[in-house]
Amino acid sequence: MSCCSDVMEPIEASSCCTRQDTAAHAARAMRASGCGCAPVVKDRESLELVGAVTERDVCCGVAAEDRRASDVQVEEIMRPSSACCHAGEPVEEARRRLHEHRATSLPVVDEAGGCCGTVSIHSLVTTEENRTRGRGASQ
Repeated sequence: MSCCSDVMEPIEASSCCTRQDTAAHAARAMRASGCGCAPVVKDRESLELVGAVTERDVCCGVAAEDRRASDVQVEEIMRPSSACCHAGEPVEEARRRLHEHRATSLPVVDEAGGCCGTVSIHSLVTTEENRTRGRGASQ
């Protein structure tokens, strides 16, 4: 069985945000990375994860409330760091967490608690499709 580190997309510091950043900054980070979440980190040097902002958080916490994204701080709409996956966890656990948090993407943390990537529904489906094709070809 594969683990989260096998299916995650590596993260860049520019794809992360801090609690003090705005929802607009988080949305731009998600757009630039092509990912449905922006990891919220203590600082961009250590990448210590403190939470996550998802597309849903921006939609429900900003747009649905008719708030201006540049006036809303990330800490007002972010999810706790428990809304993440651990690099060594089985893929099934990532699937469960995505469902539990009603998210399309979540951050992945390493053993030290640093953000090392993101896992998405898309990456899980693609991995499963590739595995299925591989089994079909060998039969």
